Amino acid sequence: MPYKDLREWLRNVEARGELKKFSGASWNLEMSSLTDILQKEKKHQMPAVLFDDIPGYPTGFRALFAQTSSTWRIAHTLGLPEDQVDRVSLMQNWRKKSKNLKLIPPKRVTTAPVQENIDTGDNIDLYKFPVPMCHDLDGGRYIGTACAVLQKDPDEGWVNIGTYRGQVIDRNHLAFHAVEAQHGGAIAHKYFSRGQTMPIAIAIGVDPALYCVSSQPMTGWGISEYDYAGGIKGEPIEVFEGVSGLPLPAQSEIIIEGECRPGEFVPEGPFGEFHGYYANLGMKPVNEPLVRINAVYYRNNPIMTCASPSIPPHVSTLMGSTLQSMLIQDKLERMGVPGVRGVWCHEFGSGWFFNVVSIEQSYTGHPRVVGNIAALANTHSGRYTVVVEEDIDPAD
Repeated sequence: MPYKDLREWLRNVEARGELKKFSGASWNLEMSSLTDILQKEKKHQMPAVLFDDIPGYPTGFRALFAQTSSTWRIAHTLGLPEDQVDRVSLMQNWRKKSKNLKLIPPKRVTTAPVQENIDTGDNIDLYKFPVPMCHDLDGGRYIGTACAVLQKDPDEGWVNIGTYRGQVIDRNHLAFHAVEAQHGGAIAHKYFSRGQTMPIAIAIGVDPALYCVSSQPMTGWGISEYDYAGGIKGEPIEVFEGVSGLPLPAQSEIIIEGECRPGEFVPEGPFGEFHGYYANLGMKPVNEPLVRINAVYYRNNPIMTCASPSIPPHVSTLMGSTLQSMLIQDKLERMGVPGVRGVWCHEFGSGWFFNVVSIEQSYTGHPRVVGNIAALANTHSGRYTVVVEEDIDPAD
């Protein structure tokens, strides 16, 4: 792969002309608002946005938004052809690669760049980093948005990595949000139902391939995202052992390591989510597991990766659109449906809820069969499914 870590990836992005830098924007609504304005202008060819000189923080403590908001950056991250970056071609190229992808387990190392600084005990302070306030009605500042949360299944021993939101409660506590329908929520339920403490780590600024796998449902139960990301890169992801025993991604910018104890919950949210609404029971906070932080690792001049969803389309929808489109076309292919020419899950539907399938119709009722299967290909999305003829670009 053409990059080792997030910093090398950023250099490649800047050389391509796809990096926009700002100085002086505040963590309090300004970083997320500027990102959203850019996204509405540039749509699916938006630059990545890097903030520095954030008021109240040292120069070099940076925040990166819109990491996967262009087709070229997704292709570059996943090792796909960079000269075929229209949206449907991007999705088709990812389908081809994923079908032949070989899992590569992580490689253990004894030292890591993220160990340049290690805070424990009274030195832990999450407010050391320019954690954004993304929306004016959010319940607080969220350090876990474009992150990779690590948990180990207590029965099977495999490591799950998912992107679940994390709200800063105070200098050394977080709230962890993952529903039981997600692997992270299911693993947490296993620990808590047995009265066991769950080790947990939140890695920020990870290898971009690992972030892509973490943030999208690419793997099934029991398959570690470490192995899948290694397959994407063609080489193992490097990890080191943390104080919790979890294997931590060595090429991260920041890692927060801690534990969740059974019965310890704290009000979390609301938070403006990917579908364009504040998520929780209306606007009320919901009790979520409390994370007690035991250690914080970070590089010199760390880069905090952030995602600030808004009314779709927003910074996270293009990556979701690409993956969900692939999953629907794969399902149609496995069901033996003929004549499918293209699929696109539109960004204005958050990449999940408004899906278009282009077909060459070959029999009466063919569109209805396609529509029924596509609508059920991912059971918690597919609210609107449109079937069009083959001369219509489904992504248009």
